[in-house]
Amino acid sequence: MRIINRNIRNSVSFGYDKKLNSELKFAIKSLPDKQWAQTLSNLNSQCNKLEAIVDKYSRSGCKKTDSKYNDYLDLFLSLKQMLVGFIAITFEGLKFPDREYMYYKDEYINNGAKKDSWQNEVCEVIACWTDGFQPKKVVTDPIIKEQDTVVEKPKLDVAEKPQAKGDMQNKNKSLLEEYMPTSDSPKGFLEVMGMSDLKRDLKEGILDYIADPELADRDLKEYGISIPKGILMFGPPGCGKTYITEALASEAQLPLYKFNISKAGSSFINMTSKNIQAAFDEAIKIAEDTGKPCLLFMDEIDTLGFDRNSRTDNEDMKQVGTMLQAIDKAQKHNVILIGATNKYNLLDPAIIRRFENPYFVDLPDSDAIGALLNKILSGISKGKNLLDSEEDMTKLIKLLSGYSNKSICIISANAAKLAKRRNRADISVNDYIESIKISAQEKPDKRDYLPDSRKNQSIGFKFT
Repeated sequence: MRIINRNIRNSVSFGYDKKLNSELKFAIKSLPDKQWAQTLSNLNSQCNKLEAIVDKYSRSGCKKTDSKYNDYLDLFLSLKQMLVGFIAITFEGLKFPDREYMYYKDEYINNGAKKDSWQNEVCEVIACWTDGFQPKKVVTDPIIKEQDTVVEKPKLDVAEKPQAKGDMQNKNKSLLEEYMPTSDSPKGFLEVMGMSDLKRDLKEGILDYIADPELADRDLKEYGISIPKGILMFGPPGCGKTYITEALASEAQLPLYKFNISKAGSSFINMTSKNIQAAFDEAIKIAEDTGKPCLLFMDEIDTLGFDRNSRTDNEDMKQVGTMLQAIDKAQKHNVILIGATNKYNLLDPAIIRRFENPYFVDLPDSDAIGALLNKILSGISKGKNLLDSEEDMTKLIKLLSGYSNKSICIISANAAKLAKRRNRADISVNDYIESIKISAQEKPDKRDYLPDSRKNQSIGFKFT
């Protein structure tokens, strides 16, 4: 741990050591874009001035309930996070966030880890940029468990600010919706058409280990294989990403909760980040209370985990950073995160790295289409003749090639309605042909849903 001589410390704190300060100044001067260099320099200077004011208030014994101190602190933290984010993107080699984090954490400790320490709050806002960075444990308890190697940052018992309007609106509002199976819900993998690779991996990686913990221990010792911490599925809409997640919950007999992303967004400052953290904390509590893994499903995960390189707003940066921290914490507390997206290219690379092998959930092939049609037509008497005709089924499978599972279900429902209008006749191939015309279902180009680096390569089911 670094010991700081406060007698030689500058009156205006730069928030990082002299070596890093020198490196940053040199890097800024070397930027070809002089306007951007000046912007970074000005932002850094403003952060320094605000930090000096906050530090002065803190040393004077001002409490966090003081409104003026709060105003300066909030402004400083916002600008500090923005500065760290821009520098992290502009000068990746400096490892600026990690080194900043360690500096402020040392400051927090050297100041006696005071309850009202603003340095710890700086660590909180910087941490969203410390991708993969694990600070060492700060030991305050004389009794230490030998197996503890990494712990969370010390929590400060500080006085809370008065609740904002956004806080009141979100109080007691759960962002997780418990999945409650219905008669149409899958009873297991047997009702999932296609996706053989994904079903196999889910069985081997999750179901087998839950059913046989000894097998899990043996595989970990012999092969280093453990239960996956997260599963990411991507591909065209309507191909069964949600359906197979529900089937997994049924097979594993595990609680499944769906993250209501529409409720997480907020126009209030910091509220979206707080909602994300609250949702993951709720999932962790569910896993702890039940004593078994909890499945947390995030559909359209790109909505909250978008690529930070595409945004410049400070709130957006904090939102993604909070989500990264929340995922890391949840995955250490028996929460299996399942993400789904139609827009893989919009995901932040750090979000993608939180998952093991992402799966490309493709459009159904001929076998999957045949199995889906069999499930649909076998349950209705007016579909029996069509199902029994091998020639008609071959035509129908070819006709529906290129459509998603969802589209095939919609087309089939409309075909049934058309047959009923024909004096309650049997469903025919012609009914399907007419249904396609009126259903407005389109054949998606699956290459639109692949990562940019894979669009010119052969397409397989599993993307690794």
